[in-house]
Amino acid sequence: MVFVISAPSGAGKTTLINRLLKSEKRFMFSVSTTTRGMRGGEIDGVDYNFVSREKFLEMLRNDEFLEWAEVYGNYYGTTIKEIDRIKKSGRFPLFDVDIQGSRSLRGKLPEAVFVFIIPPSPEVLRSRLEGRQTDTREQIELRLKTAEEEISEYRYFDYVIINKNLDKAFARLEAIAAAEQCKMKNVENEIEEILEEFNDYTTR
Repeated sequence: MVFVISAPSGAGKTTLINRLLKSEKRFMFSVSTTTRGMRGGEIDGVDYNFVSREKFLEMLRNDEFLEWAEVYGNYYGTTIKEIDRIKKSGRFPLFDVDIQGSRSLRGKLPEAVFVFIIPPSPEVLRSRLEGRQTDTREQIELRLKTAEEEISEYRYFDYVIINKNLDKAFARLEAIAAAEQCKMKNVENEIEEILEEFNDYTTR
C-alpha cells in the first residue's frame, strides 16, 4: 500500500502526517529532496533532503527522480532511491507532496491511495499562514490564490478531509488508513497464509 497526502500550503498536512506516523508504525515517511531553505526546527534527512539548486538539476539530468515539481520558485522531488529504501524496509511509503507531485504520482503509482487535506475557509487558511510567521504579505496572497486553484482539483483524490478541527481531521485520516489496510488486495497474502494453516490443521 502507498499513501499520498497533498494539501494547499497551511492546511495542516504536516501536522496530520506526523501524528499518523506516530500512531501507525507500518508507514514510513518518504523524505523529499528540495532546494528551499531549511525552516526552524527542521532536520536535514528527516523533514527533507536539502540540496542546492545546482545539485537538484544534476540529479534531474541523471533521472534520479520518480516525480518532481517547481513550487514557489523552489524545486521538490521524490528520488527513486528513497522509494527503494522504504520498500526494502517492508513498510508502506507515505508521500507528502504538493498538487503537482500528486498529479505526477497518479500515473506512476496507480495503486496508491490519494488523500487531500483542505482548510474549511479562506479566512482560516489566511489565519494559519499568518500564524506561521514565515511568509511575507505578498507570499501569503500568492499562497491563497494558489490554494483556490489547488482545491478545485479535489475530484482527482480518493479521499478529502476538511480540516476544521485537528483532532477530528486526524481521526478521519486514521480511519482511512485502517480501512485501506483491510482491503482484500492488501491482506490477500495474510489470508493465503491463514488458509494454509487451516489446511495443515484439518489434514492431521
